[in-house]
Amino acid sequence: MLALVILLITASQAASIQQLLSQLPLLILVFVVFLFAAFYLAKALSGLFKLPVEQGRTLAFSFGTRNSFVVLPIALALPAGWELVAMVVVLQSLVELLGMVFYLWWVPRKF
Repeated sequence: MLALVILLITASQAASIQQLLSQLPLLILVFVVFLFAAFYLAKALSGLFKLPVEQGRTLAFSFGTRNSFVVLPIALALPAGWELVAMVVVLQSLVELLGMVFYLWWVPRKF
């Protein structure tokens, strides 16, 4: 359902994505780097506090997800000229969603 919501919001903002295309690779890189940094921070803190593996994995998933959908309604309600903000929030949400799918496979192998 979350993927469907992101798809619908992205489709509704497709006209404004033209402005974002040149910055898209850099934005995606920033969001992906955040996911990896969140994982390694969780792993370091888990070791520092001697957390059980399950709690360390939970920490990694908690760090890796942000509350972009809390901000999205605000971004979509901004006046004309601010469409780019909504697209950045949607892009971040999409990277986060795909990142969590990747985390499901990767985190248990690395933790």
